[in-house]
Amino acid sequence: MISSKTLRLGLFGLLVLALAACDDGETTDLSTTSSLISSPTTGDGGEATTTTEATGGNTTSTTLVGQQVAEYEVVARVSDPAGETLFIVIPPGAYTDVDLENFVVGLVDSGEITYGAEIFDDNGAVDAYRKPEAERTEGETQLIQQHHFASVQNGTTVVYRGPFADSGEFVIGS
Repeated sequence: MISSKTLRLGLFGLLVLALAACDDGETTDLSTTSSLISSPTTGDGGEATTTTEATGGNTTSTTLVGQQVAEYEVVARVSDPAGETLFIVIPPGAYTDVDLENFVVGLVDSGEITYGAEIFDDNGAVDAYRKPEAERTEGETQLIQQHHFASVQNGTTVVYRGPFADSGEFVIGS
């Protein structure tokens, strides 16, 4: 049985040969697609996210393959006069910021999250996060930085955390 990677490489080689044979000297746009996975996937993969950028007549298309958040567990709830904050643990996976955005927006749209949420992929990180900051060990602080993915504030703003912190924040529905 031929693997899908071998088949793709073979088709790519045929495409290159066909393009070389048909070269009439005119300039054509080039397109490149790549799959980027931040860590090995576990379970079902999610939908791909594609971005396209045209520069100098060339088109580059990058496909980010992440993992749809298929399950989660609410491990704690904290209520205060402003509303309820959920502490949610998702399975470890190869998530992108778009995967997390889709997950959080789905929970807000369904009414599961009404005020606040903290999203993690490790129960130990949730336990460490819930401790007063002054009582956390260096190891607990690092655990939080590695496994705290996002926060929902006031039911409308998602702030990316830890490994996704560079993605910033967004307002749901904008």
